[in-house]
Amino acid sequence: MSDKALRRDCLTRFQQQGEVAMAVRPLCVRLPEDIDALMREKENRTAWLRDAIMEKLWREGHLPERYQDLMDEEAD
Repeated sequence: MSDKALRRDCLTRFQQQGEVAMAVRPLCVRLPEDIDALMREKENRTAWLRDAIMEKLWREGHLPERYQDLMDEEAD
């Protein structure tokens, strides 16, 4: 067992943050080192990654209808 103390926020850090229910398990991805470094510099990389994924799904025509209004606001 590790000598590190457990984080005090272990029960709350992955709790629901907004109106849309999030998946129970997070999706993880490994990136090339230089891209990883760029992403880690972002102030709010989680929100940035969510936006990037939504935009890609929208461009491919796979974004569920309930999110179309969000993308229409971004396009304006």
